[in-house]
Amino acid sequence: MPRDFDYLLKKHGKEGARQVFEDACADVLKLEFDNAFPIECNPGDEGIDVFVGDFTAQIDVYQCKCFFDKIEVSQKSQIQKSFKKVISTKSYKAKEWILCIPKSLTISETVWWTKWKNKNEIQYKIKISLWDSTKLLLLIKKHNYHLELFDELEIQKLDIIIDELNSKKEGIKEILDTPEEINFTDKLFSFKLRSANINENTDVYNKQFFNAEIVSNEIKSKGIEKEDKELKSLKDTIQELWLTQYLKYTDTTDGNLLLGLVYERIENLDSTKTLSTQIEVSSSEKKGILHQLADECTVGWVRNYKEKLIEYKKSLI
Repeated sequence: MPRDFDYLLKKHGKEGARQVFEDACADVLKLEFDNAFPIECNPGDEGIDVFVGDFTAQIDVYQCKCFFDKIEVSQKSQIQKSFKKVISTKSYKAKEWILCIPKSLTISETVWWTKWKNKNEIQYKIKISLWDSTKLLLLIKKHNYHLELFDELEIQKLDIIIDELNSKKEGIKEILDTPEEINFTDKLFSFKLRSANINENTDVYNKQFFNAEIVSNEIKSKGIEKEDKELKSLKDTIQELWLTQYLKYTDTTDGNLLLGLVYERIENLDSTKTLSTQIEVSSSEKKGILHQLADECTVGWVRNYKEKLIEYKKSLI
């Protein structure tokens, strides 16, 4: 399934995702328009995140608001405050004001937005537009920026490897080591390991993750519903094995023991009914599925792992 802005929230946390989203908007607008320029965020930004045009004439003003959840009283107030800066400034004249958000509106939000937009367009004689997640994702993909933004380069490389294997009619099981051109350092599961002080055997974890990705992509490429369900069921079972151990785990800084306990459960249950499956998945690949779940931010290696991950990433800045 293609990644979207929710991936940023999982990877960077709410505050980190805000900055990444704003930077991404600026980057993709610069790719789309030759005369697009970001404005440094400070009290004197006059309501501009990015503008297109020239200050000697009318400009298009882009305001990026990182609203992942509902647009309620607080968010509406922020929108109105930003717009007020634009229509009241004497530093420039806006031709159009565009709000960029990483979500689609609900029906009630659409009703509010439409009324607010129409009222202010008539009152201030300015065009107002909304670039929601759908429009932004189309623009991002148009410039292939999603490969970098959503860490999809590795997925693309995996697809190439699978195509090569299929064309040569080689077995997926012949892939043993991770290709040198694939870098796992910035993958979310890798951050999870390091934030839990799991710093040894990372090459093994990378290989397990890589081979699990190969298996998952091979199954998805076949489009066989029964195998898709088998894989999902296997992932759900592995997540439950993790949860049983996690509920008993109290360490907030070191996840080596928790990882070892879950690995041991997978090894002990590998040939039993619990982890049996009609699709061919080895014990090592099942451990790789565990790291896939970590990459999806549904498992972690210390108590309060999401908060610890955010703290760790802040410490790197």
